Amino acid sequence: MPRDIIHLDADAFFASVEQASDPRLRGKAVAVGGEKRGIIASASYEARKMGIYTPMPTVRARKLCPKLIVLPGDFEKYEQFSRWMFSYAYDFTPDVEICSIDEGYFDLSGGRKPPVDVAQTIRQAIRQSLKITVSEGIASNKLVSQIASKLNKPAAFTSVLPGCEKSFLQPLANHWLPGVGPKTALRLNAAGLTRIGQIAATPLDSLELLLDNAAYTLHQYANGLDERPIIPVRAPAKSYSKQETFSADTTDEEYIQAILRRMADQLMATVRAEGKSIRTLTVKVRYNDMSEDQSGESLPEPTDLETDLYSRIPPLLRQAWKRRVSLRMVCLRFSNVYDGVFRIELCLDRSAKKLDAQRRLAAAIDTLRRESHCQEIVMRGHDLILRPVLNPPLTRTLRVSSHAAPSPTVPPPGLQILIRTAPANSVIAPVPLRVRSYYSFLNSTLSVEAIVELAQKYEMPAVAITDTGNLHGAVSFHAAAKKAGIQPIIGSEIVVDGAAVCLYVQNPEGYRNLCQILSAIPQPVEDDDDAVIQRQQRPRAMTDLEGITSGLLAASSNIKLAPLFPGCFYQAVPPSYGRSLPTPQTGIPQIAAVPIHYATPEDRWKYDVVQSIRTRTLLRQEHPGKQLTEDFHFHSPAQWRALFANQPRLLDHTREIAQRCLFEMPLGKPQFPDFTPPDGSSARAFLRRIAMEGLRRRYPSRFAQVQPQVDEELALIAEVGYEPYFLAVW
Repeated sequence: MPRDIIHLDADAFFASVEQASDPRLRGKAVAVGGEKRGIIASASYEARKMGIYTPMPTVRARKLCPKLIVLPGDFEKYEQFSRWMFSYAYDFTPDVEICSIDEGYFDLSGGRKPPVDVAQTIRQAIRQSLKITVSEGIASNKLVSQIASKLNKPAAFTSVLPGCEKSFLQPLANHWLPGVGPKTALRLNAAGLTRIGQIAATPLDSLELLLDNAAYTLHQYANGLDERPIIPVRAPAKSYSKQETFSADTTDEEYIQAILRRMADQLMATVRAEGKSIRTLTVKVRYNDMSEDQSGESLPEPTDLETDLYSRIPPLLRQAWKRRVSLRMVCLRFSNVYDGVFRIELCLDRSAKKLDAQRRLAAAIDTLRRESHCQEIVMRGHDLILRPVLNPPLTRTLRVSSHAAPSPTVPPPGLQILIRTAPANSVIAPVPLRVRSYYSFLNSTLSVEAIVELAQKYEMPAVAITDTGNLHGAVSFHAAAKKAGIQPIIGSEIVVDGAAVCLYVQNPEGYRNLCQILSAIPQPVEDDDDAVIQRQQRPRAMTDLEGITSGLLAASSNIKLAPLFPGCFYQAVPPSYGRSLPTPQTGIPQIAAVPIHYATPEDRWKYDVVQSIRTRTLLRQEHPGKQLTEDFHFHSPAQWRALFANQPRLLDHTREIAQRCLFEMPLGKPQFPDFTPPDGSSARAFLRRIAMEGLRRRYPSRFAQVQPQVDEELALIAEVGYEPYFLAVW
């Protein structure tokens, strides 16, 4: 029975999404890409008329089209549009195969409506709702439908009837067939097979003399035959990639291979951490003239071990490096991502045992690097190539006893690991522990994303967020840091008996206790009209913390608070003590406490502006709530070392806190505790009653004026069903 396969392909997807998101860009030459050493990743059709294509160096594109609008990529937005686009196909069939962010197949075989009508409906719905155009091809197989959609872009709609596949393909050039690249096309053209019809008419034996093992598949394709099934995928295809732009163009092949192997180490650690495996790797190179080449290979089965890739990287690099000129950038990409680990051997096979040993070794190395926050604590041969050796590193060999029981974090018996231990005079990046975001009301210019980007820029192993009296940014901070591969430390700063105290979450119990501490806002005095923000910043007494400090670490200059946190208290030493260290107390370690409110010294004026708004003063006017002299920017590791040159142990203790705070925030759908109103009414009615009672007490003279606003807020709460939540935390 003939199938009805539709290939959907978005037109100039990235650029079209930008035009759809901003109506001012429609009809203009728009491109998505990077400036300076960047290239064009996507160009609108208005830009293509000016000779701009992908991938073209941005500098050259601007010369061709001075009015070209170049935008940075926003892949979160592109992925959202991709999900919306394919959701229209899911409305008609579950058989949707998403090949990439902007194209895929879906099968309408056996549907009640004519496939052409359904495809037109999907196409029009995408155009009307998303304001982007797509091209569609309809045929009995994936090959023909894909070619049909791409033949007359943009906004193409081509249907190839069953039995007409061969005649449709015959006049097309041979490069339309999958697997026919520049080299294969050159070989076919030399043999006089420039058209698909000529390949189809060539006997298979003759074609095998020209193309060896690829002949059979190409002959089938040339005759319009393709039995590949639709493989349903429920989400846009995931991939992992890293790239590195060299400080100077290079031709050192050994160095470039070492860079790619190190990328494989880092990417595979992420793959394992997410419980995935990959089957395809691609090496891409960028030459000194900004042109690019790439080469890829698919493994026989998915893997989660970088050692499976080491031997494949050198040939892929040589294949991608087609022109023997210097390289400016190299990139490694993993695609065809699968859930879990695949294997084809029996568990008792020798090869399977070796594979298990390699996985245990990889898990042990991941654990060592994660717990030490140092990639170089375990080094492979390629790491030594990349590391400039000033002093010989100290090493020790870890031998695993043959009697030791294997575990996920212990290498298999008989293996040796060369572990690098840092020299006594070396300094690993410290951990910023007193960083405020703009959730500290008008006391910082940093967004949560900016904090993570700064930590990533300076290769910090971890970073803490300690907003004043709240955890409003905790969830987004945790998610952003985990995505960037940085350990998030959740915390908050409060004032206890006149001294600032930073509290850090170690585990779920600590998170619950911190929430309880922050929720117990000091009660206002009678007739006090202060906002909640101001009450959050009010000082607390030591008695307010008794019995609810378990699972928390504390850092403060007031060592009288130490008994509240047995074994979990650190004396905070600000930079002003850089040379005159306070007398250490027995059993109380000291840490470097550097408050951070903005990114760079150049951003100081922004911080002064928000301080003035908060205190309602002039820009340089003094106020008890303003800090006009100290420096609060995000320091680099070198600046940290300069601030605490005589006390390096203060920096060591910042990493110790990171090692103790391993709380993982469980992110998912909100689950609210059930609430039973004491008067037997519904949660909605009870919430409205007590809200109105409180409103009358709070605003007796303005009740009628304020009530409509409260009614609107109650309606919003009822719409999302959050009444039990509000009653539980009332």
